Amino acid sequence: MGGIARTVGVLGHELRNPLAAAVTGAALLRELVDADDPRRRIVDGVAQELQRMSALIDSYLDFARCGQAKKELVRLAEVLAAAASRRESITVEGVLDAMVVGDAALLERAFDNLIENAFAAGATNVRIEARQDRGGLRLIIEDDGPGVPPELRARIFEPGYSRHGSTGLGLGFVQRVLQAHRGSIACENGARGARFVMKVPLAPVCAEA
Repeated sequence: MGGIARTVGVLGHELRNPLAAAVTGAALLRELVDADDPRRRIVDGVAQELQRMSALIDSYLDFARCGQAKKELVRLAEVLAAAASRRESITVEGVLDAMVVGDAALLERAFDNLIENAFAAGATNVRIEARQDRGGLRLIIEDDGPGVPPELRARIFEPGYSRHGSTGLGLGFVQRVLQAHRGSIACENGARGARFVMKVPLAPVCAEA
């Protein structure tokens, strides 16, 4: 885990206090806005996103400390819906009732990173498809952007490597999240744009069905 774990740990601790203050402020603001006020929807949305960020940081810190994801039943449809809801032009299809064992916040962030990476590279549409395959789940994330040159398809997962001026931690973190879920991710040649293939085991009850 090395550098990614240390970076995540430092950032998590630095963000925790100001985020806690923001969560408290949003809660107080919500009490001052009437339920029928049209601004209430905006305040509720801000409070919900702050709570999501708080839960995400907690997961990051746990992950940084032990390099392992939580072991909870996670419904894939909910994770994908949450990640897709923050962007337009995202299509999700396939085996969406599947259950996996792991950390919902980390998995959601993994999809967030892949989606943001696609749009940062110039994509205008992202398609996510889930397929059940030999007791596991195969997730294909495709976009219509410029794609990834063959010589860079392994390097893009290296911590610190970036083609778009970002921190370079996104895809490396996605890979570590998948590994912590006993899964994997690879960048493959797509018909157009980039194509990422993620594999993760199904929860035992689903794998036996």
